[in-house]
Amino acid sequence: MKAMLWLLVLGLLSACTHQVRPVVQQAPTALSTYSLHHYTTQLSEQLFMQLEAQRGRAEGVAVASFLPVNSLSLTHTDSTERQLANQLAENMLVHARQHGLTVYDYRLRNNVLLTADHEQALSRQLDAIDPASDADTLLTGTYTQMDDGWLVNVRLIRLQNKQVLAAASGYVPANVLWPKQQVDKRGDTLYRRSKSGEIE
Repeated sequence: MKAMLWLLVLGLLSACTHQVRPVVQQAPTALSTYSLHHYTTQLSEQLFMQLEAQRGRAEGVAVASFLPVNSLSLTHTDSTERQLANQLAENMLVHARQHGLTVYDYRLRNNVLLTADHEQALSRQLDAIDPASDADTLLTGTYTQMDDGWLVNVRLIRLQNKQVLAAASGYVPANVLWPKQQVDKRGDTLYRRSKSGEIE
């Protein structure tokens, strides 16, 4: 009886040790769970570390929208791409100030505009702003659309002689501006798919 019980226990142990568990592999994804701020923080660390290392000077920094590298124009881009270009500039403006640089925002209106439901201090209308600026350095950049995101290049340029004081490069996944939506690529175009499945 004891011998039979031992054979049964050994059989069960043997079956357990030979049981192969399936390995679950997740498909690689380029979609990010981080916000754009995460990626611009990495860019800014690269950029401003160069200034510190070479003791470069940037007395006053103005920040411009990022542009597609091939056309250097946002004129024929869609609203999503323009949003990315402007948000990259906005985030880098914040990082520049946080790194101790003096930053000038040349979009400031000469007078605050009062409307029925809000106040507006910034403008893109040349007749509403003072074009003069004390900035001596421009922070700007370019981007290139890839299969599942953008290759982003950022630089600090001295306005007087166009010298590049510092430059950095990084990658931004396609979904950073709409993390809860699925991104599809068809040809050369990125489409956002909402939770309901509708393509935007």
